[in-house]
Amino acid sequence: MDYAAEQEMELEALEAILMEDLQPLQGSRPESWPADVQCHQVGISARDDGETSTSDTPPLELEFVFAHTPTYPDEPPLFKARSARGLSNQQLQQLHGILDEQVEQNIGMGMIYAMVSAAQEWIRDLAHAQAGPQELDPAAAKRQAAEEEEKTLAEIRAHGTPVTADTFAAWKARWDTEAALSEAKLEADAAIRASGPTGKQWFVQQEAAGAQAEELEENDEGEDSDTEFRPEEDEEEEEEFDDDDEDDMLETYLAQKT
Repeated sequence: MDYAAEQEMELEALEAILMEDLQPLQGSRPESWPADVQCHQVGISARDDGETSTSDTPPLELEFVFAHTPTYPDEPPLFKARSARGLSNQQLQQLHGILDEQVEQNIGMGMIYAMVSAAQEWIRDLAHAQAGPQELDPAAAKRQAAEEEEKTLAEIRAHGTPVTADTFAAWKARWDTEAALSEAKLEADAAIRASGPTGKQWFVQQEAAGAQAEELEENDEGEDSDTEFRPEEDEEEEEEFDDDDEDDMLETYLAQKT
């Protein structure tokens, strides 16, 4: 393998990706590093691109310093993370542990960009943890709640509702309530049936009521019939009375003439 060519190609790729963030080392090189190696530094910030200094993200910054070794990438590069703003030695030691893992995972291939990306993710996670929970605007909070609810429903549809002591107790309470309401309704219906007539009694009562109604109708019809015929009888009596009176008057008149 042509290590020098591999290292040169990696530097060209890093310049294209990182652009101004990749610079030749401008400060002092770390102790024990050879004086003849070419060192570079990458500035890494907790803020995203375009994020202003007025944001809530803590202003954490670090410098990632590295240099290629003679047989890199078959051997680890020289590297060191230094605080540029807001980082303690303990936090930097934690970051070095993460960078060591990247070296182990990528030995034999270009690994500088993977190390820079891991450092970038670490410092942003640290800044978010220090900033604490952020209050969401109402629209974002509503959207997040809907997403969480949909996620819960999807898990229930996929696996069913898990039975726990709490879910069983809630189900038992609902079941007892429904059973008590059903029993109370049955008792109320039974009391109503006990206080009212039986089916046979009701039928007899209805039959008697019908017979009584028919009798009343017949009586009404009889009275109406009598009333209808009386005027004719009265008229005949009046006519008979009128004829007798006329005969009497005629006889009286003839007697007076003679």
